[in-house]
Amino acid sequence: MLKELDEMSIGQKLYEYECKACGFEKGIPEFLIDEFRQDLIFGAVATLEEEFIPKLVCPNCRSKFEYKKTDNR
Repeated sequence: MLKELDEMSIGQKLYEYECKACGFEKGIPEFLIDEFRQDLIFGAVATLEEEFIPKLVCPNCRSKFEYKKTDNR
């Protein structure tokens, strides 16, 4: 699955995520983050202008896979 994600990520803006438990890092393409945001916003009292950074699960160890705040965003 990670290979397919790499192929779909070509040319996309990436959001850097990291797992503090096992150290795994991966850039998640913007189109996936937008899909997760839509799922979070749907049915909730929120506007599209609000910034939602979804919390994911590490594909290696199933711990929290968190957005790594960087200056390039």
